[in-house]
Amino acid sequence: MSQQIRVLQCIQCKMYQVDIVKKANKWECKICRQKQELLREFFRGSGPECRAKVQQLNLDRGMQEEQLEENLFLTAQQQLEQKENSPQKQEITLPKKTTNKWANYVDENTDKSTAQPTKIQVEKHVDISLNFHTSKNKVSRSQKRPAENKPAVNKKSCSKWNDFL
Repeated sequence: MSQQIRVLQCIQCKMYQVDIVKKANKWECKICRQKQELLREFFRGSGPECRAKVQQLNLDRGMQEEQLEENLFLTAQQQLEQKENSPQKQEITLPKKTTNKWANYVDENTDKSTAQPTKIQVEKHVDISLNFHTSKNKVSRSQKRPAENKPAVNKKSCSKWNDFL
């Protein structure tokens, strides 16, 4: 006997999804993680049947939402056209001059297009390298000292096991 699967719809996100049939009537949405009780079971069957049903239901719901949004947009556009064409007094609305919030804190006489970078800024820019694969002081491998010729640490052992080896 195959396991029974059911199709449910989340209360919060309105998405259809599959869930394994259990004794408890509580389940958790896999998308929004909302824990909820079973209100309505839309379909019950095997896994492939339920997955196909969920895909179809979600597709239908998405198409309905798109159609609703399109209708709302068209009605709003028609209302706007009616307002523009109405013989009532038509006011010429000038766009309000909006000031930047930072304008209160910045000097007005500073112009970005004519401002020249200072010497300190140029030096910082030169010092900062964005190429992480190369270093400033690149030395070829042949010029580096090999580890065998000049040991960095004396190989003097402090272990008493060296006497036995």
